[in-house]
Amino acid sequence: MNLDKHIMNDLEAGKYSKRGVSSSKSEVHDALEGLSRGLYPKAFCKIIPDILTGDGEHCLLMHADGAGTKSSLAYCYWKKTGDLSVWEGIAQDAIVMNLDDLLCAGVTNDLLLSSTIGRNKRLVPGEVIRAIIQGSRHFCDKMQLYGIRLELTGGETADVGDLVRTVIVDSTVCARIRRDQVIDNARITAGDVVVGLSSFGQTTYEDAYNSGMGSNGLTGARHDVFSKAVARMFPESYDTGIPDEMTYSGTMDLTDIEPETGMTYGKLVLSPTRTYAPVIKAILGKYRNQVHGMVHCTGGGQTKVLHFIDNLHVIKDNLFPVPALFSRIREIGGTPWKEMYTVFNMGHRMELYVPPVVAPALCSMAAAFDLEARVIGRVEGWTGRRVSVESPAGTFTYDKND
Repeated sequence: MNLDKHIMNDLEAGKYSKRGVSSSKSEVHDALEGLSRGLYPKAFCKIIPDILTGDGEHCLLMHADGAGTKSSLAYCYWKKTGDLSVWEGIAQDAIVMNLDDLLCAGVTNDLLLSSTIGRNKRLVPGEVIRAIIQGSRHFCDKMQLYGIRLELTGGETADVGDLVRTVIVDSTVCARIRRDQVIDNARITAGDVVVGLSSFGQTTYEDAYNSGMGSNGLTGARHDVFSKAVARMFPESYDTGIPDEMTYSGTMDLTDIEPETGMTYGKLVLSPTRTYAPVIKAILGKYRNQVHGMVHCTGGGQTKVLHFIDNLHVIKDNLFPVPALFSRIREIGGTPWKEMYTVFNMGHRMELYVPPVVAPALCSMAAAFDLEARVIGRVEGWTGRRVSVESPAGTFTYDKND
């Protein structure tokens, strides 16, 4: 399920790769080649039989993810400002990166959640761990208000200063679902339209403006936006093996103000990963059978869907305006537009593949949560797998050919 080799060579030659990270995770996909992909190979998450009860009408899902290198930026911002609230956002990041992946498979309730925190105890004290744990509880309590039960089952906090520079925050979720409730991307077909759910703005269930950052591309964003002053102040926040010209090569300080939003650049990049759970729960409650597929535009950005289609061309020609944060990342860092669309979500982080007749209703349901939604593209037949993205700099094409 890897991107075509010539496309991969082009993308991995970018700055993101030179910083020791990969938006496509091609080596990971190579390592998984040949392993079972579960009951529904095109589903967004691996789904297995219900081996706990033997009930053939149900299936199980387990998923692990985390806040990634976003916690490194939170560390810097907290050390500079004393603002502990950034750790609540990191807790949300680690949960939502799992929760919203499971949404794409049709899960909207009754999830078991476990957290794993690895810290350098010398640098990260107990008050930070407390803020992360309380942040997890606060997020779960908020989701309960929308009928989404996330049960905290405990976890592990390890002092691993020999391995972790600052702190890393991960979560694992597990859920059980009826097989006839699964959203299987194998149903995506020519003629579908793509409804995108905005990643930026402020929904009814958010406490502040969200930049749309999510928890992908943070290594690129951190080093492209912020200046060498951050590196000098917090050398523990980055890999000193990265070439110097790729390290904190931007122009901004953590507390500089971004003019369009009025937020500090630090808080803008640290915007908690938005969950779409309340919206998706409402949509699937009424239109589950009409949703042919769902894709969480995380690693791989706007090309993520390439992993879940065959003989289809997804044309994204009506995207949201590029949010302020991503415009600034590109301007400050000089990252090519084509790479931006593979590293960042660029304006929407959730997409639903549905018949055209259903799309207006889904957009109206999202609007009830002050979440902007729009038809951002369509699906056509193709030999192989292709995504085309129309951007302010032109149209970019990404292929996966068998």
